[in-house]
Amino acid sequence: MKISIYQLVRELAMKSSRLSLGFILGFALLVQSVSAQEYVSSTSFTAEDEGSANATVTTESNAVGIPDGAAARIRVEGLTISAFPLPDIAIASKGTLNMFFTNSIAGGVTTYVRISDFESSIIGLDIDQLVGLLGLLSNQAISASSDGGTTTFKLVRDPAGALFLAVTPADQYTRVNVALDFAKIGTVAVGNATMDIEHAVAYTNTVFTPCESVPRFTNAAAETDGVSVTLTNALVNPERAIDGTMATFSVLKAAEVSAVAGTSQIIRFTKTLPGSTEIVATLSKIGLLADVTLLSNIRIQARLGNTRVGTVRTLQSLLLGLTLLDFDGLQPATVAFAPGVTFDGVEITVEGVANVLNSLNIHEVSARSPIVFTGGDLQVYDANDNINVNLTSATAFLLDPNFPSNPGQPGFSIACGTSTDYTYTLKDVTLVNARTTAGTLPNTLSLSLAGVLTGNTEESQVGVYFFDVEARNAFGQTAVTTFKIIIEPTLPVTLVSFKAASEGTTALLSWSTASETNSDRFDIERSQNGKKWDKIGTVKSNRESVSQRFYSFQDAQPLDGQNLYRLKMVDLDETFAYSHIENLKFASTAFLYPNPVRNAENLNLNLTDWSKIKQVKVVNALGKTVFEASNALSTGISTRNLSSGSYVVQVIHINGTISAHRFVRQ
Repeated sequence: MKISIYQLVRELAMKSSRLSLGFILGFALLVQSVSAQEYVSSTSFTAEDEGSANATVTTESNAVGIPDGAAARIRVEGLTISAFPLPDIAIASKGTLNMFFTNSIAGGVTTYVRISDFESSIIGLDIDQLVGLLGLLSNQAISASSDGGTTTFKLVRDPAGALFLAVTPADQYTRVNVALDFAKIGTVAVGNATMDIEHAVAYTNTVFTPCESVPRFTNAAAETDGVSVTLTNALVNPERAIDGTMATFSVLKAAEVSAVAGTSQIIRFTKTLPGSTEIVATLSKIGLLADVTLLSNIRIQARLGNTRVGTVRTLQSLLLGLTLLDFDGLQPATVAFAPGVTFDGVEITVEGVANVLNSLNIHEVSARSPIVFTGGDLQVYDANDNINVNLTSATAFLLDPNFPSNPGQPGFSIACGTSTDYTYTLKDVTLVNARTTAGTLPNTLSLSLAGVLTGNTEESQVGVYFFDVEARNAFGQTAVTTFKIIIEPTLPVTLVSFKAASEGTTALLSWSTASETNSDRFDIERSQNGKKWDKIGTVKSNRESVSQRFYSFQDAQPLDGQNLYRLKMVDLDETFAYSHIENLKFASTAFLYPNPVRNAENLNLNLTDWSKIKQVKVVNALGKTVFEASNALSTGISTRNLSSGSYVVQVIHINGTISAHRFVRQ
């Protein structure tokens, strides 16, 4: 039952003549979507009425489940008067919304209660003004409790600027309670007040997965030594420090507190993070800064619950080599460090510089896995080539004993996100005309922010180049790794085409050149695995030519299966380069016959050039050699003494290659 202000005044008129208006508060929430969230499954309401002052709740079930824009509304009413030295008097109601979870939630896990639309019949005020000026939480006009033992609660914001009541029980719990007490609203208040509760959510998945973005909240008002600052504007737009954009920022002001006190903004994560996770903060705008050492009064420290943990870091120590011009508010600076201890929050504090520091802009604060960035080999290019290569194409290279200071690299990779989430710049690289040592690149090459190396090289720039690249993500994290590129002399042969085709059991190779200068020959090389290459022939070149020339070669005895071919183009001074690789595949011919072998027949081998054969072996199914010979087997292999079963003939060539062929003795 509603009661008018006039009725309340009449009930208390004989107790006091000093009356004042009551007031209200309100807040809004934008839910962050993450996995493993526990929402309220049911509710109940507790009303503590006094006289004609009643507490009620409407649409109580709206606080159940995931947010849908609807809310449960608590309404309290009353009259309170503080008329010192007379005793305080009050007729007031208190309403408590009890919210239950289906599953038990571990102690220390915070439930975030969305509260909004605080109103009264007398006046409407901004929630921040009420909380900041009147300390409604510290007066417990709004309070929280639970069935999980000692329970702390605090107002926080999400990245959208919406307000939550962060409720943290010490022990396991299944219920949180939020109360609105009219008697605690102020020393002089009259009327009614309402507060909406839209939902409550606990982030129950506390296991951190590398590279994930953990939801964040920030304190709604500045704190000093753990107590909310009651002065206004000590912390302006705190949500902008966690909204995911560098263009906006919160403002933390030191001038609102004494010179010996510290003003803090605290970022809270919904998960406990390992000590190897980096705290990343982007800051700007030092005010009347007369001495760079004053940056030691700006400190960043990890937190675990309400406890500061790890080593406190000063801005001066994190920005080594800083000058006054490096950090003037125009160019934000990003710092990143791993606290080395488990943590679930970050505290940024400005202390002791109220007269010299106007404000500190906090653009973004997050906790992120460190970048793991590896480089590699960008391959070989001829001088005068037009180079256009993306760093992502880099392949693995081993330690080169000629350059022992440059360890091998496994090829391009970058952890967390994709390669396009980063920008790339050369790191401490000297651009030179010609050099074969680390940390250099031809001065005609440049690296784009997208990681593409482009430009033309010259004969004078021939050499092996190792160079470092720094990758940077949108949050200011960086990592450096090494890449390699080789510039070789321009070859005397301009190869137009190189093709391979099969004709029966023969491989036909053909190629053509556009020009030749001091060219000596073409060595034809073959491989079956791409690792071990054998020279199978040579074709002389024309030495000097300015017109197109055509060449061919036949491989009459290709290998069974895959055959890889390449040209080794050799100059008169033995300088050489390789062509691209052509691939042909030949089906196995009847190398062994008859197969299977019956009636003690001889097994024949289809070999025409025994001069290239070193040894022939026959191996049984148990791996035991039952026959071997190093001479030509013109009459075949006798199978008279072989028992029935499966066997393998191993043909070992003089060049070291081994071919294997299976047959059956019946």
